[in-house]
Amino acid sequence: MIKILFFDFDGTISDAKKLNLFSLVKTLDNYGYKFKTSRIRSLMGIKIPQILKILGVKKGEIDKIRKDFYDRLILGVHTLKLCNPVGPLRNLKKKYNLIVISNTESEFLKASIRKLKINDLFDEVHGAEGFSSKDRLLKKLFKKFKIKPREALYVGDRYSDIQYARKAGCWSIAIHNRCSWSTLKQIKAEKPDFIIKNFSELKKVINVINSTDNKH
Repeated sequence: MIKILFFDFDGTISDAKKLNLFSLVKTLDNYGYKFKTSRIRSLMGIKIPQILKILGVKKGEIDKIRKDFYDRLILGVHTLKLCNPVGPLRNLKKKYNLIVISNTESEFLKASIRKLKINDLFDEVHGAEGFSSKDRLLKKLFKKFKIKPREALYVGDRYSDIQYARKAGCWSIAIHNRCSWSTLKQIKAEKPDFIIKNFSELKKVINVINSTDNKH
């Protein structure tokens, strides 16, 4: 039986894809780094220091660029909107803990949550600076809440979110719509347990999982 729902944030809860991409392109440009937008877009979703290392940014500049990137992000937080209505999540919150695990840092997450007026929606919010990888944090939280991996699900919009959920041993729920950072083809290639378009479908997914568990 499902007991806790975990969520990615950018691209899953908020439509931060364009803001993230624009902010990183502009920040890199200010430091004299010129990359194709398509190259940067393909990396978006993992932690910023990792992206900068992959792009070959000088080691001594990584932390400065990361800080400037997040400063620019926060300046643009007023442009954010919800990807989908969160009414279905408010209903699910009556029964389940809702927890965010994001590769975005906490300062921007908190600013986003305030802007979107969903301060009361999540029980915990974990930003990128607080963990090494999502799957490792998931495993720690399973122990904290004394649940089995299959009593949790992780909802995310990137193909890597499916990979994290699989490594942690919980149910992988891919959400794909206009906000998503991965294409439907990329998502299907990872074979998530379920694919949904919006949060209204999540209750049905939980019912299917719970009914399946009851048969075993």
